[in-house]
Amino acid sequence: MIEPLKVIERYSDRIPVPVFQIIKDIGLELRFEILDDEISGWIERKGNAYEIVINQRHPLTRRRFTAAHELGHYIYHRDLLGAGTGDTRAYRAEHSPLPNALIRPKHERQANSFAANLLMPPEAVATLKAEGVLDTDAMADRLEVSEGAMRIRLGDTD
Repeated sequence: MIEPLKVIERYSDRIPVPVFQIIKDIGLELRFEILDDEISGWIERKGNAYEIVINQRHPLTRRRFTAAHELGHYIYHRDLLGAGTGDTRAYRAEHSPLPNALIRPKHERQANSFAANLLMPPEAVATLKAEGVLDTDAMADRLEVSEGAMRIRLGDTD
């Protein structure tokens, strides 16, 4: 069986972290679909495997975060997934195509934290700073994350 965290470790020095490739290397299916704008994506059980579906209408930064978020559910909440779980733009399972009462707000926060750590690892932030990339927007561009996510990561929430 493939160990997801070992796969992630192989890519930990890449900027930006290749989240879509990581998902494929772990053995998950990844699909991009045109979805309602309020739906970010979902992870769904397909037999003995899982598939992550991402809203292709959303910007790249959002698609990357959603992919990482769903991967977080796979790694940490597989025992709760059942048929799967969906996520709205606010990363809530309720009102999504795959509502899952077992996935609670604390699980969504865990998946968000996992996504932030995967896409903006402290080592990558330190590397960018060492290269002289100090502007939040420039860091966000290099890491292919939203400016808002980057500000939160840097503790610049004013």
